[in-house]
Amino acid sequence: MTEPHVRNERVHHDEISEDSSSEVCVPKCRKMIFNVGGTKFQTLRETLNGCESTRLSDELFLNTHYDTDGCEYFFDKDPEMFRSVLNYVRSGKLHLPATLCGPMIKEEMEFWGLSEIDIEPCCWAVYNNWTSTVNALEQLEKDRKQNVQHVFDDSAPWYTKVKVNAWIFLTSHNSSIPAQIYGWLSLLFVMVAIFSFCAATHPIFKVPSMRRGANVTSGNATENKTTDIESLEEDTERHPVLFYIDIVCLTFFTAEYVLRFICAPKKFKFLLSPLSIIDLLAILPDYIEFLIYAADPEAVGETTFMHFMPLLRLMRAFRIFRLIRHVPGLWIMFYTLKASYKDLSLMLVFLLVGMLLFSSLIFFADDNKVFTSIPHGFWWAVVTMTTVGYGDMYPTSRLGYLVGSITAICGVLLIGFTIPALVNNFSLYYQHVEFAMQKEKLMKEQKKNVMKEKSNHKPPSTNHNHYRDPGIFQEHLPLYSQVGNGSKCDRK
Repeated sequence: MTEPHVRNERVHHDEISEDSSSEVCVPKCRKMIFNVGGTKFQTLRETLNGCESTRLSDELFLNTHYDTDGCEYFFDKDPEMFRSVLNYVRSGKLHLPATLCGPMIKEEMEFWGLSEIDIEPCCWAVYNNWTSTVNALEQLEKDRKQNVQHVFDDSAPWYTKVKVNAWIFLTSHNSSIPAQIYGWLSLLFVMVAIFSFCAATHPIFKVPSMRRGANVTSGNATENKTTDIESLEEDTERHPVLFYIDIVCLTFFTAEYVLRFICAPKKFKFLLSPLSIIDLLAILPDYIEFLIYAADPEAVGETTFMHFMPLLRLMRAFRIFRLIRHVPGLWIMFYTLKASYKDLSLMLVFLLVGMLLFSSLIFFADDNKVFTSIPHGFWWAVVTMTTVGYGDMYPTSRLGYLVGSITAICGVLLIGFTIPALVNNFSLYYQHVEFAMQKEKLMKEQKKNVMKEKSNHKPPSTNHNHYRDPGIFQEHLPLYSQVGNGSKCDRK
């Protein structure tokens, strides 16, 4: 029950009880009045004593918050949450207000002596969603700043300060204008390296091999014209310009990796970070190829090494992932896949069950000349459930049409059940990263303005810092200095 104005009750002296642990005299009234955040509530003492799971039944706790001037119990807490707590005391069911977020509800519940197991099932889903979101964003922020900064004082040696500045320059491209220029330069090298990787496979950027030039030019023109594609590919190599481009990019990436390692505050953590592993895998194939060629130039054309070359060329594809450092959206996409492993695992289980079920059905329902075995039908089940449908395998009988239709419908339901969770996680993480980056930018500008004002010997402006200065609250809210969390209030 809420009353905006409550009349003070008269109590007799024999109804006053003095607690040895309390400094104030608390009247032993049957009706109790609570002032929570400016909103007043009334309830009976018997109601509070009937529920011992909250702190409202603790006399010592209540006596420390008693206001003798107002003859009421004052709490500087949220009234909406107290309404839910009071309803829990009356009915034994805890329903949470929809206007509060999870962390605030958790803090209020801890203050009033409640636990999460007291929440009703209808409110648990929303509360758990809040809690999971907060935990996910905290982990995201921790992973986003996994490369911790050096911690040092003014007495640190000069080389430590140089390492700190170099580390900030290499990792935080928004820290200064030179760091931004370096970031764009690094992005340019990544794009050039990706171009070289892709162009090396195109016929336009291939020239006759110098090692097999004699074999290519020997013979008459008729034999050269009838040469098949495989022999042409064997007798050609990438353009020398692409080779020199790879050398320059490799030198830049190697210097960058070494400098990051030298300036890293935690070397072991740096080596195990995903981005460092990607950088190492991107430059490792080139060094392996150079070492083999330097050891034995003729070994490049041997069969053993030619079988090993596709693997090295495939590892060069890791250059593409270097864009993660420069495009936040890519990092958020991979982080979403990492953080949503439970949803992905569930989707894979659904896909596996559907693949086994529908491949078995189509094997017994359709022509065995097309679906020769159940494992042979796995491919058809996967491409049908994912609504791809390449058309290389398809049912031809009426019963096969029915099985194929059911497979496609179940695939649509499978995607509809799992994909929205991934989309929601990506949207949540992307918005949080955008907010964090904008907040860091505003804090940097604010810090710059404060330093500028100090350099001009002017007092800092309170227009943008009023939320940090408690004195501003005292200026606009006189009760702020008089009312505390559980303190007495002078209402005169």
